[in-house]
Amino acid sequence: MAARRHRFAALSVYAGKVGGGIMRGMGWAVLLIVAWGTLAFGAVYEWAYRPLMVACVVVGVWGLLRRVPSVRRGVCGAVLAGLLVTAAAIGVQLMPLERATLQQVSPGTDAFLRQYDVAYAQEVLAGGKALGLQQPIQHPISINPARTWTGLALLGAFGIFLLGLARGLDGFDVRTIVPGLTALGVVLSLVGIIQKALWNGKVYGFWEPINHGAGPFGPFINRNHFAGWMLLAIPVAIGYFSAQIAKGMQGVRRDWRSRIVWFSTNQANRTVLVGFAVLVMGMALVMTFSRSGVSCLLLALAISAANVWRHQATRAKKRWLSGYLLFVFVLAVSWAGIDALAERFSHVNWQMGGRAPAWDDAWRIHQMFPWLGAGFNTYGTATLLYQRNDLLAHYIEAHNDYLQILVEGGWLVAVPVVLTVLLFAREVWKRFREGEDDQTGYWIRLGAVTGIVAMAFQEVVEFSLQMPGNAALFCVLGAIAIRKTSAHRARE
Repeated sequence: MAARRHRFAALSVYAGKVGGGIMRGMGWAVLLIVAWGTLAFGAVYEWAYRPLMVACVVVGVWGLLRRVPSVRRGVCGAVLAGLLVTAAAIGVQLMPLERATLQQVSPGTDAFLRQYDVAYAQEVLAGGKALGLQQPIQHPISINPARTWTGLALLGAFGIFLLGLARGLDGFDVRTIVPGLTALGVVLSLVGIIQKALWNGKVYGFWEPINHGAGPFGPFINRNHFAGWMLLAIPVAIGYFSAQIAKGMQGVRRDWRSRIVWFSTNQANRTVLVGFAVLVMGMALVMTFSRSGVSCLLLALAISAANVWRHQATRAKKRWLSGYLLFVFVLAVSWAGIDALAERFSHVNWQMGGRAPAWDDAWRIHQMFPWLGAGFNTYGTATLLYQRNDLLAHYIEAHNDYLQILVEGGWLVAVPVVLTVLLFAREVWKRFREGEDDQTGYWIRLGAVTGIVAMAFQEVVEFSLQMPGNAALFCVLGAIAIRKTSAHRARE
């Protein structure tokens, strides 16, 4: 009998360890999602973004159902409300309306469809009887409902992913994700550097974009999107590096022998490796010659340096770490070539490198669909008829995601988006006010917020977040920024 009890107890312990290991696997699952979204060319193709969506939903639901401390049991209600209102606004664009109603609420849609949709135009000319129809002509507000459904599905998947991670991630997961993300950043950087030096711009050495002016770098067809990924990852790596510096040499004597001995410890090795990773990632970003990427990298480094001066404990650490961040930028610029980089920036004029004409088109299209928009994820469809500038190329993005949201969603969608952003910012502020993070968690949260801010500035002139792989990483940073921390931090 005693032997049976012993075997049962041993089995229970083993089962608990296995179950705990499975529950601890969320961090690795997140890393796999980010890696897939990144390595599969940013997940821009249907064969890549569909599995990404499914994986995001699965892991998001996992986080929503996961057993967590009481302080994290609730879903972030404010952000959830903002996302639901935004999704509902997009859903309005997909509701079929009779043509008479459509002409009243969105005359721009009716005018566009009469030029773009042959079947719609025939029905209009024949009074709805061209195809033997007995019912009045109906069409949603969206000029391309199929693309709007795709956009709504992506929004839903990433929303579930964000909220699930914000609730489900614990400190162990975060400390798994951040080093893994840093390692992935180094791999991507080396791939991009080798690609530029040896592969003549071909992605992975064999994939050549159809558009020879695309400027691929790493796994991305557009170098600006690679820069966008790095703008998210580098500040988080810097936050982790700052945490290692903050903990470095604690309890170590101030004599030189003790300090030298400390450099043989695991903590010292980890600190050196993370610092080296930040340097390599910064060099790769600058080598893209993405003007928005380099400018926002400088902004991210400046914000990180300001955080160092505000939150590092000793003046020596403040000076050392700030100096290292300056060294990263100077060495990266020198490695890429100061003259080449200066020439790249010298091409910026009042047209913002070709962006201003695209913005002019976008604003004009917005005036055709001011209130209800052309339809979420339909900008490329609208420009088939309404693009007036640079007609040698078809602009499927506005090169300004804020303006593109206004075009596609009108004020119907733009207002809920702004509301969601404000609610998200309030949640981030509340997490800092609560002050429940331990030292490492606090620095990682600062890094995540810095990455989000850097991306927000790049989106003024780019569309990096339209790459599903970048959007998935953005959700991870957003979850880290708003996740609550248990008061029993040691158990996380």
